[in-house]
Amino acid sequence: MTLERLIGESAQDHKFRILLGKAKGDIDASWGEIEKALNLGLNHTTIRVGSIFLPEYEAYLQMKNEDTEEIKSLKYKETTEVKADGSTSSDRLIAMNEEESKDASFLIKAHGFNPDEFELVNAKSSMWHTMSKDSKTMYSSKITVKPKKNGFDYEGFIKKLQEGTTKAIPYEKAKLELAEQMLVIPLFDMHFGIADLEYYKETMMKIDAQITSKRWSKIVFIIGQDAFHNDNFKGTTTSGTIIDKVDTAQAWEDAFTFYKHLINLASAHSDDVQCTFSSGNHDETVGWCFVKTLEVYFRDFKNISFDSTMAPRKAITWKNVFIGTAHTDKGSNRIIQGFMAEFGKQIAQANIVEILGGHVHHEKSLDSYGVVVRNLAARAKTDG
Repeated sequence: MTLERLIGESAQDHKFRILLGKAKGDIDASWGEIEKALNLGLNHTTIRVGSIFLPEYEAYLQMKNEDTEEIKSLKYKETTEVKADGSTSSDRLIAMNEEESKDASFLIKAHGFNPDEFELVNAKSSMWHTMSKDSKTMYSSKITVKPKKNGFDYEGFIKKLQEGTTKAIPYEKAKLELAEQMLVIPLFDMHFGIADLEYYKETMMKIDAQITSKRWSKIVFIIGQDAFHNDNFKGTTTSGTIIDKVDTAQAWEDAFTFYKHLINLASAHSDDVQCTFSSGNHDETVGWCFVKTLEVYFRDFKNISFDSTMAPRKAITWKNVFIGTAHTDKGSNRIIQGFMAEFGKQIAQANIVEILGGHVHHEKSLDSYGVVVRNLAARAKTDG
């Protein structure tokens, strides 16, 4: 502990800090050196006995520590500034030791940030004159933090979107006789992030074979319903439930590679390709953004349409067929009533009515007065 007066330290605080520090054994200087440093005008023995100062100091210290936060607010102006580049600067008075003043994680927490979400850009700490209740030195601490990228290269991703590689090049049109059939491809509960492209390679090959088997009147992709395991980079679902934290950037790349091939292939084998977004309980936001990205990617394809609305229930019609889709995490026992209320006229005009849903990851079906509700099986890695 230094004998010198600290920046901003009053003469009284300086005297009390040195005397108490010596009495507690925190200062190695002799009583003579202390008398000289403080210029007390007393002999060494009187100072060493110190009883005339210590009770006064203890009372003074107790008064100062009765409401530390109030005293701090009166003597130190704490500030937080959010900058245009996304970083945040924070200036606080913090009780810490020298080691803690060099610990990035400690500083981030002490300033009220989560070390899992923010990283330290720079830090500067200067000793302040106030002492904390546990006799730690108070520091004027100034730091700048920025959000962690969590492995996702935003700038690189935007650059890819701006480059020509994100504008699809059509596959050669199939020279097959037109079949009066519709192909519906409902890929639910894929949970990219837990599963990767390699895991779904066999699935992609099977769908590839189905698409190329003929020239279809209509091909429908139902995309979503937990296509991704996480809805953000924090490892949570749409509702905030904490689950496995995955590499969201890689999950996006894998899903994009999977779908861009199949949709392009479908465009070569049908004059009418429809891509419908259906929200899930794991990835409502990420799933929607993903479908919007596909929509931009295939923007020049006149035979591909996208329904990227956030409606919980969607309908696909073709000739006398009605296909409804909804995630069955909520209101599954009233799913038919919900579709009847919203799409009653289309259902009444159809001879075949089916409602497709995910969420439970295994197959089950219910036939109610000609309306078939199917929960589709999933090949998700989460199911083993």
